[in-house]
Amino acid sequence: MTEKLLPDAFADLAPLVAEWSIGTDEARCHKRLQTEIAVLKSFYDRVFPRLDAIVAYLNQFPDDPDALPRPERNLFDLALMLMEAAAPIDLQWPSSDITDVFPIERFKFLPVKVE
Repeated sequence: MTEKLLPDAFADLAPLVAEWSIGTDEARCHKRLQTEIAVLKSFYDRVFPRLDAIVAYLNQFPDDPDALPRPERNLFDLALMLMEAAAPIDLQWPSSDITDVFPIERFKFLPVKVE
Protein backbone atom coordinates (compact mmCIF):
# COMPACT_ATOMS: atom_id res chain seq x y z
CA MET A 1 0.00 0.00 0.00
CA THR A 2 1.26 3.47 -0.89
CA GLU A 3 1.73 6.06 1.82
CA LYS A 4 -0.81 8.88 1.65
CA LEU A 5 1.00 12.08 0.57
CA LEU A 6 -1.70 14.61 1.49
CA PRO A 7 -4.96 14.71 3.42
CA ASP A 8 -7.88 13.38 1.35
CA ALA A 9 -9.36 16.84 0.70
CA PHE A 10 -6.14 17.85 -1.05
CA ALA A 11 -5.35 14.60 -2.88
CA ASP A 12 -5.52 16.43 -6.22
CA LEU A 13 -2.33 18.28 -5.23
CA ALA A 14 -0.42 15.05 -4.48
CA PRO A 15 1.50 15.12 -7.80
CA LEU A 16 3.15 18.34 -6.58
CA VAL A 17 4.52 16.91 -3.34
CA ALA A 18 7.72 15.34 -4.66
CA GLU A 19 8.93 18.56 -6.26
CA TRP A 20 7.31 21.31 -4.21
CA SER A 21 6.79 20.10 -0.62
CA ILE A 22 10.13 21.34 0.66
CA GLY A 23 10.93 21.18 4.35
CA THR A 24 13.37 24.04 4.97
CA ASP A 25 13.45 27.78 4.34
CA GLU A 26 16.82 27.54 2.65
CA ALA A 27 15.76 24.76 0.29
CA ARG A 28 12.53 26.61 -0.60
CA CYS A 29 14.50 29.77 -1.32
CA HIS A 30 16.92 27.92 -3.58
CA LYS A 31 14.04 26.15 -5.34
CA ARG A 32 12.52 29.54 -6.16
CA LEU A 33 15.84 30.91 -7.39
CA GLN A 34 16.49 27.88 -9.61
CA THR A 35 12.98 27.67 -11.12
CA GLU A 36 11.89 29.46 -14.26
CA ILE A 37 9.19 32.06 -13.64
CA ALA A 38 6.71 30.24 -15.91
CA VAL A 39 7.11 27.06 -13.84
CA LEU A 40 6.66 29.01 -10.59
CA LYS A 41 3.53 30.59 -12.07
CA SER A 42 2.12 27.18 -12.96
CA PHE A 43 2.69 25.94 -9.38
CA TYR A 44 1.22 29.17 -7.97
CA ASP A 45 -1.87 28.92 -10.21
CA ARG A 46 -2.48 25.35 -9.09
CA VAL A 47 -2.09 25.88 -5.32
CA PHE A 48 -3.10 29.49 -4.65
CA PRO A 49 -6.85 28.93 -5.23
CA ARG A 50 -6.73 26.26 -2.49
CA LEU A 51 -4.82 28.39 0.05
CA ASP A 52 -7.83 29.41 2.18
CA ALA A 53 -8.90 25.78 2.44
CA ILE A 54 -5.33 24.70 3.26
CA VAL A 55 -5.04 27.27 6.05
CA ALA A 56 -8.46 26.39 7.47
CA TYR A 57 -7.56 22.71 7.46
CA LEU A 58 -4.14 23.18 9.06
CA ASN A 59 -5.58 25.48 11.73
CA GLN A 60 -7.13 22.36 13.28
CA PHE A 61 -3.66 21.17 14.33
CA PRO A 62 -1.19 22.34 16.99
CA ASP A 63 1.17 25.16 16.03
CA ASP A 64 4.27 22.95 15.94
CA PRO A 65 4.89 21.88 12.33
CA ASP A 66 7.17 19.07 13.51
CA ALA A 67 4.20 17.51 15.33
CA LEU A 68 2.10 17.26 12.17
CA PRO A 69 1.39 13.85 10.67
CA ARG A 70 3.28 13.36 7.37
CA PRO A 71 0.32 14.18 5.02
CA GLU A 72 -0.41 17.40 6.91
CA ARG A 73 3.29 18.30 7.02
CA ASN A 74 3.51 17.84 3.25
CA LEU A 75 0.52 20.16 2.87
CA PHE A 76 2.11 22.71 5.23
CA ASP A 77 5.34 22.62 3.23
CA LEU A 78 3.41 23.09 -0.02
CA ALA A 79 1.78 26.19 1.47
CA LEU A 80 5.17 27.54 2.55
CA MET A 81 6.56 26.97 -0.94
CA LEU A 82 3.55 28.83 -2.31
CA MET A 83 4.51 31.81 -0.14
CA GLU A 84 8.04 31.63 -1.55
CA ALA A 85 6.71 31.54 -5.11
CA ALA A 86 4.17 34.31 -4.48
CA ALA A 87 6.66 37.19 -4.27
CA PRO A 88 7.92 37.01 -7.86
CA ILE A 89 4.46 36.18 -9.19
CA ASP A 90 2.50 38.83 -7.28
CA LEU A 91 5.16 41.48 -7.87
CA GLN A 92 5.40 40.49 -11.55
CA TRP A 93 9.14 39.95 -11.55
CA PRO A 94 10.59 39.07 -14.96
CA SER A 95 12.39 36.10 -13.39
CA SER A 96 12.39 34.15 -10.13
CA ASP A 97 15.29 36.26 -8.85
CA ILE A 98 16.18 39.92 -9.04
CA THR A 99 19.89 40.43 -9.43
CA ASP A 100 20.16 43.94 -7.96
CA VAL A 101 18.93 43.11 -4.45
CA PHE A 102 20.61 41.81 -1.30
CA PRO A 103 22.71 38.86 -2.53
CA ILE A 104 21.42 35.44 -1.51
CA GLU A 105 24.95 34.36 -0.58
CA ARG A 106 24.76 36.75 2.39
CA PHE A 107 21.55 35.27 3.79
CA LYS A 108 21.89 33.11 6.89
CA PHE A 109 19.16 30.55 7.32
CA LEU A 110 18.66 29.76 10.97
CA PRO A 111 16.69 26.86 12.42
CA VAL A 112 13.17 27.62 13.61
CA LYS A 113 12.85 27.71 17.37
CA VAL A 114 9.41 26.66 18.65
CA GLU A 115 8.69 27.67 22.23
